[in-house]
Amino acid sequence: MKKWIKSIIEVNNEENMEENKECTRCGINHPIETYHYANKSNGIRKSVCKDCSYQYAKEHIAQDPIAHYYYMKRYVRENPDKYPGNHIAKSIPRKVGVYKITCVLTDDSYIGCSSNIRDRIYKHKKAYGRAKQKNLYKLIKEYSWEAFDVEVLELCDKKILFERETHYIQEHKPNLNNNKTK
Repeated sequence: MKKWIKSIIEVNNEENMEENKECTRCGINHPIETYHYANKSNGIRKSVCKDCSYQYAKEHIAQDPIAHYYYMKRYVRENPDKYPGNHIAKSIPRKVGVYKITCVLTDDSYIGCSSNIRDRIYKHKKAYGRAKQKNLYKLIKEYSWEAFDVEVLELCDKKILFERETHYIQEHKPNLNNNKTK
């Protein structure tokens, strides 16, 4: 009878050991639910509890907040499915019109026109250094896209699009346009 009781106690201890896990950072036994999954499909948990993991993240961010900021910017840009709408500004319409891109740091500007402004801005943002607007793309490469403001100057008909662009180029005199007089 004593052997039977010992075996029950051992089985209960083994079950309790599986439900609790010791954190490698703080050394405290926590319930298994307080650990993040390392591989959810296989049911494998990480070795550090959630509290220690959050604390480590806060310390890491505090060491270099600028690096963390740029890391998060890149992460959002590379994972548009997790952050829908952040890779293309929703405030910019998908319409015909004239737009202005201004560098906030240097006050340099570029005026362009497109039949779909949002897509054209996206192309400017992604294709720096590969097209006609070399000066604009050099600035984007140097200061990153976050240093630029986009402004829709006018939504107009496709027939007068180039006239309106020429008008705004002559009015604002942007220094990044290659052909300033059109």
